[in-house]
Amino acid sequence: MKTNNVEERLTRIEREFDNLKHEVLGLKPHVKEWRNTVGAIPGDELSRHAEKLGRDWRDQANKD
Repeated sequence: MKTNNVEERLTRIEREFDNLKHEVLGLKPHVKEWRNTVGAIPGDELSRHAEKLGRDWRDQANKD
């Protein structure tokens, strides 16, 4: 009886492993596309501050 129980558990675990493996291998990595992020919230304070910092940096870089 113990052997049968172990065999059943092993069969169930192998089936679950195959299902999980199929799910994981089927996943595609999420590509963070910066173009989808930039300007997403154009009116917020953080975006305005980032724009100002970028503008200041470019102005300074163009002076040199």
